This record gives sequence, C-alpha cells and structure tokens, in this order.
Amino acid sequence: TVGIWVCFFATLLSIYSAFSWLPTMLTAEGLSPKLAGMGLTAYNLGGVIGALACAVAINRFGSRASLLAFCSLAALSAFVLKGVDVKLHTDAFLLGLGVHGLFMNAVQTTSYALCAHLYPTSIRATGTASALTFGRFGAILSSFVGASVITAGGAHAYLNLLGGAMLVSLIGLALVKNHIPPIEAKAGNANP
Repeated sequence: TVGIWVCFFATLLSIYSAFSWLPTMLTAEGLSPKLAGMGLTAYNLGGVIGALACAVAINRFGSRASLLAFCSLAALSAFVLKGVDVKLHTDAFLLGLGVHGLFMNAVQTTSYALCAHLYPTSIRATGTASALTFGRFGAILSSFVGASVITAGGAHAYLNLLGGAMLVSLIGLALVKNHIPPIEAKAGNANP
C-alpha cells in the first residue's frame, strides 16, 4: 500500500507539474506561446501512445517489469532533455517532451490497473481511493513547486523535478510485491 501511495504521489506531482507549468517553462526559455502550446500537445500525444504501449507490455511481461522500465525511461528522458538547448534545437526538444510524456503517462494511467490487482474486491474502492488521495496531494503540491522551481532554476531545475519525481515513483513501484503477472503466467496457473 505504501509503495502504490508513493507511486501515485510522485506520478501525479510530475504529471500536474507538466500540465500546469510546461508552457510557462517553455516561454521562460524564449519560445513563443504557440511553440510552448505545441510542447504540451506533444507531451499529451505521447501520453496516449504510452498508455496503450504500457498496457500491451503489462499483458506480455507483467506490471513489475513494464512499470519499472517505463518509470526508469520517464526519468531518463527528463534528464536527457537537460542536454538539449530548447532555443537551438526546438524540434528535438518538443519531440523529447513527447517521449517523456509517453513514458510518464504510461506509468500514471496503468497504475490504476495495478491498484485493481492489488486490492481484493471487498476493499478495492477504498484501496484505490486512498492511493488517489495521496496522488492528489502530489497534484496540489505541483502548483506550488512548479513555479518556484522554474523561477529558481529554469528548464534544468524543472526537468530535474520531473525526472526526480519519476525516480521516487520507481522506488514506490519497486516496493510493491504483488504485481500483475503476464497473461501467459495467468493462463498457465489456470490449467492444472
């Protein structure tokens, strides 16, 4: 339970930091409002693709391997973006935001399936709601943290926030013991 709470807190901190502050960060780095809006669009478009990709990966490899991999790649993609000059390589930076959104949103959306798997039917709603409650604390915190991070350190500090939150989420997911098994493993257990 603590692991899934940590995961929801960190992923929603990261995702709401992106939803709320990504265009602000991009305009602070010198991009036009139009290009800043395109950054958020790339992030969200990547997220749609990522949610579908992670669902397929969970069916094939189980949630432990899939979520830990996607979480690691979300952190890595944020840290790699620190090395891309947003003004000189705007297209590459926007593409990188799409890649980060792919991995980030994949973790966030498929964590609901992990909640459904973790808790028995009698407490599933309570278990999932408690995880979402901690996630909302992260979302609320993002409204304060995003502005202060951008003001203090610009794009580098902002990307550290996104990547660091995903490392915290990775730790939370690693603490979860009862992950969703691959479909083949479920089918094998059903046959005597």
